[in-house]
Amino acid sequence: MVVKYHPNAPVEEGTTSPKIFIGRLIHSKSLSNLEIIPKAAIGVQTNGTIAFLDPKPSTTEQLQTRYAADGFANAQIVNLKKSQFLFPGLIDTHLHAPQWPNLALGMEGTLREWCENWTDPMEASYSDTAKARRVYADVTKTTLSLGSTTVAYNSSIHADATNILADCALAAGQRAIVGKMCITVGSTQGNWEESAEVSLADSEKSVKYIRSIDPEGRLVHPCVQPRGGPYCPPELMRGLGEQCKEYGAYVQAHMCETQSDIAVADRTLELHPKYSCYSDMYLSSGLLNSRSILAHCIHLQPKDIDNMAASRAGVAHNPNSNTCLRDGECRVRDLLDRGVRVGLGTDCSAGYMPSIHDAMRSASNVSRHLALKAGEDRYVLGFSEIVCLATMGGAQVVGMEDRIGNFEKGKKFDALLIDVEGVISADASLWDDGDGDGEAMVKKWVFLGDRTSIKKVYVDGTLVAGQDASL
Repeated sequence: MVVKYHPNAPVEEGTTSPKIFIGRLIHSKSLSNLEIIPKAAIGVQTNGTIAFLDPKPSTTEQLQTRYAADGFANAQIVNLKKSQFLFPGLIDTHLHAPQWPNLALGMEGTLREWCENWTDPMEASYSDTAKARRVYADVTKTTLSLGSTTVAYNSSIHADATNILADCALAAGQRAIVGKMCITVGSTQGNWEESAEVSLADSEKSVKYIRSIDPEGRLVHPCVQPRGGPYCPPELMRGLGEQCKEYGAYVQAHMCETQSDIAVADRTLELHPKYSCYSDMYLSSGLLNSRSILAHCIHLQPKDIDNMAASRAGVAHNPNSNTCLRDGECRVRDLLDRGVRVGLGTDCSAGYMPSIHDAMRSASNVSRHLALKAGEDRYVLGFSEIVCLATMGGAQVVGMEDRIGNFEKGKKFDALLIDVEGVISADASLWDDGDGDGEAMVKKWVFLGDRTSIKKVYVDGTLVAGQDASL
């Protein structure tokens, strides 16, 4: 069955009219520039596009008159409370949807132990499409409620289940990148495919299906998805590279997650002996480009960073899962200094919390531990930087920085309405004293808030989660 764009997305009262939101607005302009506007007006057209951002609005009537030529003469007005602010939608650059039932389980072992005892048997079970429908509906609904308006999903080896994941994201109104996982060797518990030919055929099946359900690419986008070097022999890698080129698909893959990934005797280089570093293998296979999302990238060689910078590939930094499985700390500062794009991922289920809100806190803490370990304060990520990684940085990694990531005119209105009333230690003096302390408010939310602080979630201007949304 072909699912059309936004078939079941919750509809907010008055959604057929353009809207003007009036209140505090906080968004990232760059790694060093967190813009806080105490009272702004932002106009959203019926197609979800931001028509204007007015940092010094006057009366409602004057706004409607000023922007009448843009269709806002009779716009619906949404006034924020003093304790509220608008924040860009969060972007999760790496989440394993089939591992959802394993959240918070099995993290006591190493990555290899965790894969063999938890991940492989769980992922293998998605030959059951009824399970896929049940789990993936919950994944998309819950991640939206946690503020993830865009998610780069890893799936399983099953084309039918992968297509169901794409259906669920589209029905929920969530931006998503989805692709079938490809594995022919190196896995356990029956979690592999019988040949490269079968793997490639099923990958192409999913790419074509995802294109058919959202042909304009408004929300859901296909990707090719090699699990990683130890799992895909050269012929499979080359075939996926050809699919990437033919269909203009994204690439999602793992790279340099553990020390063994760069060891001479590791299966990555055993399986691909002609290369001296991990990224060379992806590059030679046609899988390293500006639409590539590489998860982890902890134990990089200098040439890996050179390759990523030159190809404009993006990195999904997963601080929670890297800590849980004791894989190491990604040197985010080194990547940013070289101009490599970096976003945040939850890496469910090796990461126990599928929330980019939580990932901001984890990224801050991991950067401090790295600074202690390396004896270099430069590794500490500042507050404006972690906000950027969660929003604009993620948008750059998924190649949508011209569409989402902040509230610039012409972008899509992917937004969270945050209310800090009730957050620990956030009393009314933060917002009742003159224009209020916007920086303190957003810091209270990032470090002390929880899912109850996220009152509404918009994607493409449509309310998809939160108050008044019928999920």
